[in-house]
Amino acid sequence: MDFTVLKQNLKEVTKKAFLENLNKYGKDICGFALVSDDGAMTVVPFTNTLSHLQKMQAEDPKYKEVYEFEPAEWLSSDGANEEVNQICQLLHTAIEKLEGADFDQFKNELFETCVIVLEELQTEKFFGTTLQKDIPIIFSISDTDEPKENLIAWNKRTNSLAMSKSYENYQNIVY
Repeated sequence: MDFTVLKQNLKEVTKKAFLENLNKYGKDICGFALVSDDGAMTVVPFTNTLSHLQKMQAEDPKYKEVYEFEPAEWLSSDGANEEVNQICQLLHTAIEKLEGADFDQFKNELFETCVIVLEELQTEKFFGTTLQKDIPIIFSISDTDEPKENLIAWNKRTNSLAMSKSYENYQNIVY
């Protein structure tokens, strides 16, 4: 798989997904993420809104950080649906062709590509300029055993110092 081409496609899809959600939810957006899985067969955008976050935190205040930083608990995994499906199909096809040990390298490169896309969009001030506020921009992996140190390191690259510290604090909470 050509990860350079994937990165460019994923960057365009990420922008489109975010803008579609911005059109739906406006300034109520309070989080955006790209989420993959341990099988490296998906990359899905997730969006959270302040109204959804406040509702969930009010219903279950013990887990307020979970609702802020776990995309699986967010409002929507919608946006650029056709393009997202095409990327997921491409990943699935590429994985079917891999030989044993090549999978870990593929997975690591996919995860790094996702982080680079978010990092570049942050550097370009794509999210902040559009929303005019600092929100968590997260790369996450659903149902994973990925070490929290990796999640923290990736999200330090995609967030402001204050937001990355809040994310790190969340990762270190023991419930």
